[in-house]
Amino acid sequence: MFGGLTKTSSRIAIAAALGMTFWGYAMSTPVKAADLGGDCCADLEERVAELEATTVRKGNKKVSVTISGWVVKTMNWYDSGAGNGFAVGDKDYDLGSRFAITGSATIAPGWTGGYNITVTIPGSTYGINSNATDEYAGVNQRLYGSSYGTINTLYSYMYIKSDKYGTLNWGHLSPASDNPAVLADISGSVIESNSVLFEGGGLGLKAKGGGLAGAYNDLLLCSSAVAPGADCFGAAEPAVRYDSPTWGGFRFETSYGTADVVPAILNDDFARTGIGALLIHPNTSDSNFWDIAAFYNKDWGNFKVSLAYAYTYLESNPLNGNQESYHQAGGTIMHVPSGLGIYATGNWEDVSANAANCPGAGGNLCLSQLTGAALPDTNSWGLKPFIKRTWNPLGATVLYGEFYEYNDMYGLGNIDGVASFTPACPGGNCSIYNSQVQRWGLGAVQEIDSAAMHVFARWQHMNVTEFDFVNNDNGTRNHSAGFDDNDIFQLGGIIFF
Repeated sequence: MFGGLTKTSSRIAIAAALGMTFWGYAMSTPVKAADLGGDCCADLEERVAELEATTVRKGNKKVSVTISGWVVKTMNWYDSGAGNGFAVGDKDYDLGSRFAITGSATIAPGWTGGYNITVTIPGSTYGINSNATDEYAGVNQRLYGSSYGTINTLYSYMYIKSDKYGTLNWGHLSPASDNPAVLADISGSVIESNSVLFEGGGLGLKAKGGGLAGAYNDLLLCSSAVAPGADCFGAAEPAVRYDSPTWGGFRFETSYGTADVVPAILNDDFARTGIGALLIHPNTSDSNFWDIAAFYNKDWGNFKVSLAYAYTYLESNPLNGNQESYHQAGGTIMHVPSGLGIYATGNWEDVSANAANCPGAGGNLCLSQLTGAALPDTNSWGLKPFIKRTWNPLGATVLYGEFYEYNDMYGLGNIDGVASFTPACPGGNCSIYNSQVQRWGLGAVQEIDSAAMHVFARWQHMNVTEFDFVNNDNGTRNHSAGFDDNDIFQLGGIIFF
């Protein structure tokens, strides 16, 4: 979801906007105390030689090695109406604590080759799937058989770059349409809070007017099942990606590869539970994708402008086997002298056919066939006004508000049909359609330049304002006033290295 934070050198501009400084990392052995009675210069030369010998680098000195990354930890107080609690943890998926080993070597004048190995190293993750009974249910525990606290490879790829013609990347990497609209947010608060629902998506909610706490625990899930709320193709995939040079502030990226992350999660779920009927998914030779993204970053007098648009084409949606198209756009305009700015984003997901195209091996059905509920076309939009000013010697301060609306994204209820949220659905076998979820909040980020660090506080309020549902046992259609609201208050810090 946030692979683009480190995927190309041009994206480092985003890091600069966040106030980051990625420092080279050197490992050195202890040095003996100086012999004040000897040759001080010879002693100094010996120390320098010792430090050089222990610096992290390739032995043949032709390929550079740099270690960078960040550590992020949060404190979270939550109240969903159906339960409340407190949890300390990492951010989720690719926003969690991580390190990257990167490097390059000169091939010829104007040509370089390089590599990127990025690893996520979260502790207990309070994230996308967290709820009152499993506070540390981050997405990584469902990815490739891992669990929280386990080291996971996020990227592993190499590239050849021409200063004139651009860069060709191949391996397990961040596709062109992985989060470009999200990263158009240059407010300085994109890691702390963005349009993707990284916290609170798993909270159980209590229906207004009575009823049990809802079992629909993925509040905002794209019909691609890749991300919650926005950035619907926001995951690293095995692919080839081309990055163009920059011309007058414009550049573009395009990639082609295999969409394998959601099938990997479903396969892991099957291995853990053995419930095949719930977890079969399309897996054909056509499970590929193609995407393209365009970017514009430039200063116009006193204004800084950042814009992005991306289009994604999926040959086979991982939940129903049909083709899918996804559009996303985002942009920020900021008045530099005053620090005032506004970020806006929009996302549109089109699942081209309602009938499922699943293999049905052994009588099993893929997820969207369990109740006959069609995957919906989804959309979302949001605004984040902000001010970024240096009011104290520590560094810049960012104050922001945010509002996001998500339509037809009210979670796995659209595809698994299992819930007990209202007296009108006594059997719990209901499917949702025409849902609307709204989220708003406030936040503050303080940059600490001397320590390459952020500390932040944020409040997130969310409600499922309304939805329609069908009782799959008898075909009755009803309307619900939604659920009680939920709130999350978060304190945290990030240190970059």
